[in-house]
Amino acid sequence: MSTTDVRTARRGARRWPLLVLAAPASVSIWAGWVGLGTMAGFGLVHPLPGITDAFTVNSAITLPIGVEAYSAYALGTWLSGRPIPGTARRFAAWSSLAALALGLVGQVIYHLLTTLGYQTAPVAVVVFVACLPVLVLGAGATLHHLLGDDTADQRGAQAEPGEQTGADDGSPPAELDAPGRPALPAPPAHAARPAAARSARRSTAKKPTPRPSVENYLTQVRAVLAPDVDPTPAWCRKVTGCGAGTAIKLAAAVAADRAEGIESGEPARPQLSSTTRSKTERGHEAA
Repeated sequence: MSTTDVRTARRGARRWPLLVLAAPASVSIWAGWVGLGTMAGFGLVHPLPGITDAFTVNSAITLPIGVEAYSAYALGTWLSGRPIPGTARRFAAWSSLAALALGLVGQVIYHLLTTLGYQTAPVAVVVFVACLPVLVLGAGATLHHLLGDDTADQRGAQAEPGEQTGADDGSPPAELDAPGRPALPAPPAHAARPAAARSARRSTAKKPTPRPSVENYLTQVRAVLAPDVDPTPAWCRKVTGCGAGTAIKLAAAVAADRAEGIESGEPARPQLSSTTRSKTERGHEAA
């Protein structure tokens, strides 16, 4: 059966059997909660003192309105076929069951106290009944926020058979939880990687080692050069591991050093280029 057929069947479902079932149950539940609230200290109050003193409300009616209304609301949210976040659906399921259990316990306590002839409830029952309105308010507010929060994490959404959910490594989550609707397949895990991880890898990457200069190579050659060694470009390249062009420059510099009478092991000094050397020599001749 397609999704459209399911929705049409749900719209066409008759609701009058539900009204017939709910009417007697509502009377019994209402009487039980109001009676238990009266035994626990709930009664007539003036909610607007100084404004409308004549207006009074019996606070015992807050118990059936709050507890039973929330259980019906959460139960409908849990069993709803519309797409809702998975976290909201799970919270509605557990809270509706808890509210129904509290309602069951309240009815049992009231009938037991009435049968045993109690006019006022014991302290433990008073504490239990007094906490119910606060618990209902907290559960209702939580469910409302879960239903309306579009930024909630959907990775843990309920998945029907055949549905897929997003991975925990940052990939986008699957569609919102909707029974009978297959979710689109999630993209690969490597499709979305946190930017922080990429920046951390870039920061920890090894920086390239700076290339030695010609002067550094020349110092290395002069340190190992012996008087009986012919400083050819091949020999310079073998000693330093430099390129062919740099080896030619080193051999020329070492040859110039020997021509000028510089002994091996002396501090290296920058070599003048051929153009600069020729200009210097012409200057000396003119002088």
